Amino acid sequence: MAERRSPKPQVVGSIPSGPASYIMNSTLNNILWLVSLTAAFAAVILFTYLEDLGLLYRVLVLVGLMALSLGVLGQTEFGKNAVKLISDARTEIAKVVWPGRGETTQMTIMVLVMILILALIFWGLDSLLSFLSRFILG
Repeated sequence: MAERRSPKPQVVGSIPSGPASYIMNSTLNNILWLVSLTAAFAAVILFTYLEDLGLLYRVLVLVGLMALSLGVLGQTEFGKNAVKLISDARTEIAKVVWPGRGETTQMTIMVLVMILILALIFWGLDSLLSFLSRFILG
């Protein structure tokens, strides 16, 4: 008996194959990636080869082309998902209850005390093992 699967129109190559709009979006997505990467590479190459210009102009060209590259990249599916992820992360950070100054100071003191206690324990263990190795080996 053959396995039955429901077609996934968002996946090109499934039966029935993806709609023409998805294929067009995929092509547009690839073109936008190509333009973005080309602008980024051009920024680096121009920054390197335009040594005759002043540093300020070279940096302005670099920043401008990188901004163009990121702007174009933001229009791809990857870029839209990245912007959504950053937006969601900012929303989650707003929900975090940050510790107050007193709680932070208290935790810092606790960490420092634990470090001191463990340092003393390891120092004592090291001294004991050193003494035992000298005693056994002569």
